[in-house]
Amino acid sequence: MRIKLFFRSFICALILLTLAACVGLSRSSGIPQIISPYSNIDWQSYGQYKAALHVHTTNSDGRSPFNHVVELYYEQDFDLLAITDHNQVTADWTSVRNGLTPERFEGITRGEGRSGRGMLMIPHTNEQTLTFSRIREHVNTFFTNWNWTTSDTYFTPSDTLIDIFEAVEEHGGLSFINHPGMTAVGIPGLAVDLVRGDQFANDDFWVSRYTDLFMEFSTLGFEIINCFDHVTGSDRIFWDNVLARTIPQGRYVWGFATDDSHSDREIGRAFSVILMPENNLENFREAVMSGSFYAVATTARRELGVSFAASGPVPRILSIDINEAVGSISINAENYDRIDWIADGRLIANGSSIILGSHRRAIGSYVRANIIGPGGIVFTQPFGIFW
Repeated sequence: MRIKLFFRSFICALILLTLAACVGLSRSSGIPQIISPYSNIDWQSYGQYKAALHVHTTNSDGRSPFNHVVELYYEQDFDLLAITDHNQVTADWTSVRNGLTPERFEGITRGEGRSGRGMLMIPHTNEQTLTFSRIREHVNTFFTNWNWTTSDTYFTPSDTLIDIFEAVEEHGGLSFINHPGMTAVGIPGLAVDLVRGDQFANDDFWVSRYTDLFMEFSTLGFEIINCFDHVTGSDRIFWDNVLARTIPQGRYVWGFATDDSHSDREIGRAFSVILMPENNLENFREAVMSGSFYAVATTARRELGVSFAASGPVPRILSIDINEAVGSISINAENYDRIDWIADGRLIANGSSIILGSHRRAIGSYVRANIIGPGGIVFTQPFGIFW
C-alpha cells in the first residue's frame, strides 16, 4: 500500500508540475489551461450509449424478476446494463435463477428487434452494501468477482470502504460510491430533507473523509443523481465541495446518474451517456475511467424544482469545443432551454459558451455545466481550470 501511495503521489506531482509549466505560459494573458475529459471525443463518429449502472431485481430487494428487468431496459433502448443486486455478484444472465435463455441473451447482445443495436451485460457487478447503526454506505463494483460480507469483527465505515476499494483494485475492477447523501438522510423515503442533506454536503468531516478516499484509491466517483433524487438532492453540493479539494491535486471525481431501480416505474429515470467509438466493454472501461460521459436525469429536485415533471426528450450534448486561444468552452446541445455554468458550487454564468477569463475571480480550479430542458437535465463532468 505504501509503495502504491508513493507511486500515485509521484504521478500527481509530475502531472501538476507539467500543468504548472503550461499554465505559466498563459498566466500573463489571463487565459487559463483547460483540462477537458472530452478532449479525445470525436463527436462526429463516436456513439452516445445509454448506460444503466445501478439496477435491482427480486434477487435482492427489487420487485421484478431478473429477466423482466432486462427486457424493460432493452425496450427503453439502453446499450449497457449492470444488474447490481445487494451483496451478490451478477456473473451470468442465463442462469436458472435469472431466467433468461441463452438464445434470448444472444438476441439481446446482437440487437434483435433494435436494428442491430445490442445491449451489453457488464460482468461481475454488485452493490456492496454496508449497513451500520447510523451510517449506510454502498459501493457499486464492476468487473469484480468478489463480495464483501459482514463478520463478527466490527469495522468502522472508513475501514470497510478501504477493504472494498483495495479488493476492487486487486481484482482489476471498477467502482463508484452510491448516494452518499443517504449517510445524512437515511433510508430513501417520500420526504426530501434538503436541510439535513445540505448539512452533510457542507460538513468538513465528510468532505475531508471522501477527499482522502479519492486521493488514495482509484474509485471513479459517486452518484450525483439517484432515481427520484430523494437521497441525492444535496449531493451535487457535496460533489462541488469534493472537486474543489481534489482537482488542485490532479484528481478528478466523476459524477454518475442512476435509476437505482427497484420497481418498473423507476426504470429510465436517470442514466449515464457513455461516449465511445463502439459499444464494447473495453471502450466502456476506458470511457468511465477518463470521464468521457455525462449524467442525465428526469428529476433533480434542487435544480429543476420538487414539482418538476419531465416532458419530451432529455437534453443531449452534440459537441463540446475548447478554444485554447481565448480560454473558452462551448457546448452544442439539443432539447434544452438554458445552460448554467457552475464553479465551486456557485452559478457563475449562463449560455452555451463561457469565456473563463471574464469570470476569473469566481473560478477556482474547475467549472462544470448543467444543461436544462423540458425533458430533464444533463450534468457535464468537471473541466479543470489552471490559471
